[in-house]
Amino acid sequence: MASPKSLLIGLAIGALPLSGLADPLPYGAKTPTPNQVKSAYIGKTEKWDADCSGGIYFGANNQARAWCAQSGDSLGAGEWTVDAYGRMCHNLTWYWPNNGRAGSSPGEKSCVLHVADRFDRIWRSYPGQSEWWPVKGDASLTSGYTFQNQVVALKRKLGI
Repeated sequence: MASPKSLLIGLAIGALPLSGLADPLPYGAKTPTPNQVKSAYIGKTEKWDADCSGGIYFGANNQARAWCAQSGDSLGAGEWTVDAYGRMCHNLTWYWPNNGRAGSSPGEKSCVLHVADRFDRIWRSYPGQSEWWPVKGDASLTSGYTFQNQVVALKRKLGI
């Protein structure tokens, strides 16, 4: 049976387009523990600037909440998980006003792959991309629940 590290590297290389081979995994890349990935995200908001001006909050107990200014009357609520292969996924249900009630629909599950370099720094690669980005110091990931006021107000308005 293949080790988790070889499976991760095989999955990552298999998913890369040929042009992505020029951007290798970080030196000494290995599968991080789920706790390493969780600690990089818990209690933080990842801002979604392009076409959104909002973001997703990674809360305790694996709760995830999302909001976008362009769709200011809707919110995403669900969970985020980390598996043994370094994949952090969030699965949200989107809610919006619908004739005085809350309408809802499940969103698509979204996953980001992570590795740890030889110094245990966590790196991530987004779906469909070959580049690896360090999580620590990423300006899109900020401490705190940035859009909490908007989400709480919408939850009250929608009765959820």
